[in-house]
Amino acid sequence: MEGKTKEKLLYILERLKKTDEHHPVNTNELIDYLGEKGISAERKSVARDIVALREAGYSIILCDELKRGYYMTDQLFEDYELKIIADAVSGAKFITYDDSNGIIDKLCELATPTGEEIIRDHTFVDEKIKSKNKKVRYNIDKVITAIKNGKRITFQYYEIASDGKMQLKRDGHIYEISPYYLCWADDSYFLIGNSKSHDHLIHFHVEMMTNVEITRTPIRKKEEIEEFKTGFSIGDYLRRSVNMYGGESIKLTLECSEKIAKTVIREFGEEIIINPAGEEKFRTEVRAAEGEGLLRWLMQFSAEDIKVIEPENIRNEIKERAKKIYENY
Repeated sequence: MEGKTKEKLLYILERLKKTDEHHPVNTNELIDYLGEKGISAERKSVARDIVALREAGYSIILCDELKRGYYMTDQLFEDYELKIIADAVSGAKFITYDDSNGIIDKLCELATPTGEEIIRDHTFVDEKIKSKNKKVRYNIDKVITAIKNGKRITFQYYEIASDGKMQLKRDGHIYEISPYYLCWADDSYFLIGNSKSHDHLIHFHVEMMTNVEITRTPIRKKEEIEEFKTGFSIGDYLRRSVNMYGGESIKLTLECSEKIAKTVIREFGEEIIINPAGEEKFRTEVRAAEGEGLLRWLMQFSAEDIKVIEPENIRNEIKERAKKIYENY
């Protein structure tokens, strides 16, 4: 009997969590709901259970019109919060179409009836942009578990060959990595960690990892890693690894038009210093990882919008690439 009483309370609470002031539930509806769960109840016992839940701290309101019943006001998430999460899930390309819909269905279970209707009717999952790699969920789970337990992981890593097909990098080389962070950046999930053959941080697309295994070997201590010796900031690391390509951190002096100021600040952080350079332009110094990602980011802008003042090698590389583009046309 005691077990049934506890179940009855939990089922009543479960049903009340799906209410709001526009969608209350009355005693008869609660009795019917309990009946669906195999529990018989009377009006007086349901009323006592609601009193008990109130005494336990739940905000359960009785409608002014008594026949309309009760509703809760302290759901775990507000409907607008669940909509934001649902939109993030729907737009995340690394999550498969089926997994996206599954997560959104679970979010709907946390919403009020109004919120559920909004989420289902106004959240669109575009199957064409979604990953087909169903292993991503398992990769994420294993990386999280390894970080939590302080263990290294091993895996192989895919790359895209010149013919556009996926192939294992370095002939199927097995990477052994000490994982420290799992981050979402540039619409991908990245593992940030350390390879046992180097003393610096390195990052990998979780979607490109395969045959992930958690080892029994403890991760390297952070004090052994160069980036952690000087006050590491995950935000700085993500900003400097432009488009999440690796490379040595370098300082650049940029001259930019004012119309891309927000873009530059968003990419390199609000703490950068912007100095007016006349004619609606400004100059700033930023730090970024030297490499392909940085060059691609710089070359997406017109010559009027951004100009590299220093270093000279970056200027020359952009000149060479621009020349090749010109020759192609």
